[in-house]
Amino acid sequence: MSHYYILDSLKQLDEGFYGLKHIRWGRQLWTICKVRKDHKCVITGKPIKKGEQAYRPITNGGNRYERIIPEFFEANR
Repeated sequence: MSHYYILDSLKQLDEGFYGLKHIRWGRQLWTICKVRKDHKCVITGKPIKKGEQAYRPITNGGNRYERIIPEFFEANR
């Protein structure tokens, strides 16, 4: 089960930026990146391979290594 949800007021802030709220980390901006190692999407559980694009939080917090597949945001626009 994911602890993230899209904020209605912050859905897509600008091209490539989304606002999410996490139960523990609060409000965060997420932006697109090219992953440097294999990951698993924290929302869908789908694998993300090295070199693919994914979203990451713009933070120095404890979840800075989490990634979300772009398809999640495209489906929730």
